Amino acid sequence: MRKLLSSQSGNLAIAMLLAVIGLMSGLSMASIALKDTKSFVWEFESIQGLHLLRAEAYRGQAMLERNSDIAGIYYTPVRNVPVSGSHIKRTFSTQSRIYKEKVEQTETAEIEGTGATGSLGEGREYYKIDSLVEAKAGVGQTAYYGANKSVVRKYSELTIIQTSFSEFMYFTDTDMSPNNTNVYFYGYDVVTGKVHSNSDIKIKQAGGGSNNGWPTFLNLVTTAGHIVSTPSNYPLNQVFQGGLVEEYDGYEFPPEATELRARGTNIGNGDGYIYLITVNEAGFSGWEGAISSGRRVSKIVYDEYPPPGDSLWTNNFTVRDTIWTPGLGGTASGRAFYVNGELWISGVFQGYQTWGSSGDMYLVGDIALKNTNIPNNPVDNSTDVVGLVSEKSILIKYGYKNPEDSLRVHPNVGADTEYNNPAGGGIFIYAAMAALGDGNNNPYEDGVFTFEYQHPHPSTPALNVMMEYDDGTQEIVTFDFIDIHRRRYPPTAAEPWPTPALGQLPLDLPWYNPLWPEAFPYRERGTINVWGAIAQRRRGYVHRSGNDNEYPSNNGVWDIEVDKCGYPVNGQPITDPVFGFQMASQNYPGAAGSGVGYKKNYNYDNRLLSVTPLLYPKVRLKGGKNPMNQGDWNLKRPVRSLL
Repeated sequence: MRKLLSSQSGNLAIAMLLAVIGLMSGLSMASIALKDTKSFVWEFESIQGLHLLRAEAYRGQAMLERNSDIAGIYYTPVRNVPVSGSHIKRTFSTQSRIYKEKVEQTETAEIEGTGATGSLGEGREYYKIDSLVEAKAGVGQTAYYGANKSVVRKYSELTIIQTSFSEFMYFTDTDMSPNNTNVYFYGYDVVTGKVHSNSDIKIKQAGGGSNNGWPTFLNLVTTAGHIVSTPSNYPLNQVFQGGLVEEYDGYEFPPEATELRARGTNIGNGDGYIYLITVNEAGFSGWEGAISSGRRVSKIVYDEYPPPGDSLWTNNFTVRDTIWTPGLGGTASGRAFYVNGELWISGVFQGYQTWGSSGDMYLVGDIALKNTNIPNNPVDNSTDVVGLVSEKSILIKYGYKNPEDSLRVHPNVGADTEYNNPAGGGIFIYAAMAALGDGNNNPYEDGVFTFEYQHPHPSTPALNVMMEYDDGTQEIVTFDFIDIHRRRYPPTAAEPWPTPALGQLPLDLPWYNPLWPEAFPYRERGTINVWGAIAQRRRGYVHRSGNDNEYPSNNGVWDIEVDKCGYPVNGQPITDPVFGFQMASQNYPGAAGSGVGYKKNYNYDNRLLSVTPLLYPKVRLKGGKNPMNQGDWNLKRPVRSLL
């Protein structure tokens, strides 16, 4: 080694060796630096691309919210986003492909991000937004003309569902009664879902409950107006526990079920027809009732009744009969129906079903779900979802004559203790309901969710009487239309229908009660148990005072179309002056209260936040914006192109 160091050639060899080592070290360091630089660039492009990818998906959603009526496939315009720093310049190109996807009636599938499984059926549509982000080196013309694309690309798929009115526990276009009087939320009202009104919302500290007399809202409440409180000061956080927004954007409330009309299965012949539908899980059966044009009837009024006696005059009036024909039926699960006419409906529903009607819809029994036992919460039921849509009103039917056996039935009455509190007997409704009727400035024609026969009074039933004749013979004779045989009908202004105000025997106006004549009609009828959502043009009554001082329905005048129904409902018995028996309105056994109608047990069906009944009316903000709900946002292996 000493010789090598002292030798000139040895020194040169060592120098060359050191040079080689230095070169190799430099190359290694350069390689490491280059690798670090590439890693930094790729990581930068990946992170930046991820942010822009989400922004691009939101851009697609914003376009959908402005125009949800897309047909086929729509591409957003390409957007170029330059990003410059001291050591890097990149241009990111973003674009989305927007289209509808539909789960066919025969498929069993899960819509991403909704939690909905099962036979989703005809019309279960949602939107997909596929977004792609690519990067190029440089900015401006360098990026535009260059072909130096990055190997880093980002691609995602976002599921979007347009918001429907089923998202609201309560939606009201006008928060006033059909009489244009205030309707309040009271102490007993505990509202579990979202609430919106396009007008002021009235609250009142009254009626008991567990919140010091105040109503309780557990979810967000929005109003295009303001909260009007009695008293004026109210504990904000105690009442509106889910939040409150006043002067919120208003929503358009459609007068027709446009999509259901166009795409649902059509049944019915229009005005003058009633369709009595019973849903039997996956199928349905039913009757068609044709309302006759009317027949003239004459009834003699006697000075004493029953006759013989002197006739005073003859009442002449028109009676319209309903001719029932059986034979309706078919598959119901996974289908949406539009009934052109008046719809009477009840049953146990399987799968996704929506039933709509051009006329009033009457609930003639429970709207139950196959996979949820009454009175349980349907939250774990992933297969059965019901929508009910009327282009007029939705009413809980008081009673009807069953066309199958001609029996008179009261389908929606029950005792308060029939189920565990707060559920009681009466009616169970597992459905999202929308009453769309637009009365064109006539509040009595606006769509409401309410109950039938709100001012019950007794009427004289048909009687079998043993008659004795002068020759000593006897015969059992049936007397009917007794009230009409005793007084003027139809009544006139000069001879109104008798009421206590006139000092006469107070009775029901003929045919006001759908089961007329009825000696003991029901006042308190139990509980309305809802697991679902309610949207209505105007707030309908579900309970009435026996003597509504807010409107002159108690002054002896009968004009049913504008809620004037004779005299107060007080339950006092009256005695027939000839036959001697008593009649009175009464509470259904076990249904407590001093008024008329139902107690409320309303619960929001939280499944409706992520699933929508078939062809159910969609929400649109005034001004045209369509609110959308997001499902899953999934990152997937990038495609080369969206085209």
